[in-house]
Amino acid sequence: MRTAVCFTILLIFTSLSSIAGVHAAPPNDGTTLLISADETWNDTYTMSGNIIVENGATLTIDGEVTLSTNNAITVQENATLALSGSLIGEDLDSGLAVMNNTQLHLNFGDLAETGQLRVDFDQTIPSSAMFNMSIGEQTADAAGTDHIFIDIPLNGTDLVADFDIYYAFEIQILSIQALHSGSGESPILLANEINQTNGSLMWNSASFNLEVLGTLLLDGATIYGADITCSHVCNIQSSSIIGSAPIDVSDGSSITVNESSILGSRTDEDIIVHDLAQITYTNNQGTGGYTDGWIRLLSQRQIQTNSANITVHQTGIGYGSSVRDDITDVNGMVDIGGSEWKRIVEWVDQNGVYHSENGELTLTLSSGWGDFTTTVPAPHTPTAVIDVPLPYIEVVSIDAEDTTAEVNKKIGAMVTVRNTGSASATVNIWCYVGDNLTETTALTTSLAPGEEKELPVSWWANTDGAQILNCKTLIPNILSSIAEDITNVEGGNSQEVGWYIGEETEDQPLIVYGILVVLIAIGSILVARRAAQKNYYGDVPEAFEEVER
Repeated sequence: MRTAVCFTILLIFTSLSSIAGVHAAPPNDGTTLLISADETWNDTYTMSGNIIVENGATLTIDGEVTLSTNNAITVQENATLALSGSLIGEDLDSGLAVMNNTQLHLNFGDLAETGQLRVDFDQTIPSSAMFNMSIGEQTADAAGTDHIFIDIPLNGTDLVADFDIYYAFEIQILSIQALHSGSGESPILLANEINQTNGSLMWNSASFNLEVLGTLLLDGATIYGADITCSHVCNIQSSSIIGSAPIDVSDGSSITVNESSILGSRTDEDIIVHDLAQITYTNNQGTGGYTDGWIRLLSQRQIQTNSANITVHQTGIGYGSSVRDDITDVNGMVDIGGSEWKRIVEWVDQNGVYHSENGELTLTLSSGWGDFTTTVPAPHTPTAVIDVPLPYIEVVSIDAEDTTAEVNKKIGAMVTVRNTGSASATVNIWCYVGDNLTETTALTTSLAPGEEKELPVSWWANTDGAQILNCKTLIPNILSSIAEDITNVEGGNSQEVGWYIGEETEDQPLIVYGILVVLIAIGSILVARRAAQKNYYGDVPEAFEEVER
């Protein structure tokens, strides 16, 4: 009986322990630990392996965990990692990028009266470069070497180091060590431990991975050397994240950073917000130098338009406010995000000042109908649709003045056209019988949006038979791919007109015969007169001969 009671009590305590949370530890043998129930870690641990916080579970870390290189923590969907302790990568690969206006503020305490600083760089500085570091009256030239020594007091004096640099490429300080001849150690400051202004703390590689597909809650936490991906919800409150930037925030996710410090980035930004992810960023300390607090980086900048051959004039695009002209392809598409700088549309700079791209796009489609254009702000989205206003010219009807007409004589008609589009156009209208261009007067007109006109036309036919006049707008080659979007390509038709060859009337032969008679009579008279004149003058000489005899 007593045994049964004890066993029951043990089960109750076991159940209560499960409810209150399991107190376990991270792996230290390179294996993967699956956390399927709530756990709390509040001690100091050394971790070697991987952790997966599974769906529905919460891992709370109040203690300190040091992770081996290339370890990983994955927080699955609907899982939570709550951190108020520390995650520290074992391999901290940092460097302090220095510039002309960088200052180092150093004090190693009272170690000795005098000593030296050894400053180690991430590379051998070329001999042709100018790279001087000065502390007080002492100056050391780093050209041609990967480290320098400089004499300094080590009696607790505050030291300020200045730089005089003329070199195009980035130089990083990896560490500074105080050397002296007295007793005691020679302390070393790693790059992330150096007190500095106007430098940029760079993290050259991450020590471990932290992938958040669920929820990350940091409150008073510290993270060193992580590669952090936020793919759902990350809430960072009053925490220090060192050597763990940039934090990648996936499209569709959200991040809140408040009263926190993010120092040391592997790129030129502390946080990269991708596409339409959300960010709230308040009262924070960033890496500084030339490292931005956060940027919004679009994965692409594709603009879909309503026509090929549209010129897209771009101004103020991206981080560098670039200017460029492009032309839409056969599908009406244009890419305005050819480089990463052109895809950065928002950012908070190294001084905490917010900026937004003020880009503008002017789209112009030039054709024989006129120039169709629109100007819009550049969209801050991966894809967007921008339509250029276009006309829609419709031949509504053709009303011929009669249903019959004589071949080789003109007949009048009225062509009704209208513009139901959103842009004005000047168009030519051609008329056909069947597939053949027919002879009409020229039709050219200008139409504003919503305008309708009646255009008179004269129509000739040189063959007889029933015919229908079809008139349609002449489409410039550059608009041929969108013909159906700008006109009713089938045009408009008249009623059927019967063309006939005209017949001779009964009076026509009589008139012809009469004219012939008159012409014959006139000709006879002229001939008679000429003959009479010849005879008259021809007898005169004979008369004179008779007189002489």
